[in-house]
Amino acid sequence: MSSINRPLAGPMSTFDLARQLEELRRDEAYARSGRAGRTLTKSGRLRVTLVALRSGVEVGTHQADSPMTLHVLEGGLRFRADGEDHELAQGQLLYFGPGDAHDIRATAETAFLLTLSAVGDDYLMERPDASEAPSREEGNAAAE
Repeated sequence: MSSINRPLAGPMSTFDLARQLEELRRDEAYARSGRAGRTLTKSGRLRVTLVALRSGVEVGTHQADSPMTLHVLEGGLRFRADGEDHELAQGQLLYFGPGDAHDIRATAETAFLLTLSAVGDDYLMERPDASEAPSREEGNAAAE
């Protein structure tokens, strides 16, 4: 189901990850490239994405401008960061601060949850309260 047909935010959401993975692995993108992802939820700065990779598929370099976690649900990943090789196996969770991870490759049929905490202009902390917003007349006067 595309994000157009499902809510990405709300007060509470639950996900059947096994079913979601089955759908991802039947996706045309997965058949073509060996990789597919689906944003499960996003709210404010939070983004949670489920990713499926076929064994041997390389994601390449991931540049993170904000903190993230990567939780391997199935399979495993190999990547390079800070000049060193690293591996993550099923059940392991990686916290990764801003920076780069290079040569990310699935070592087996792999599924993981990628959680991002966005920073910068893509998130407005709070909307001004209607009582704090300038009136139309004040806005017009300021523009003159």
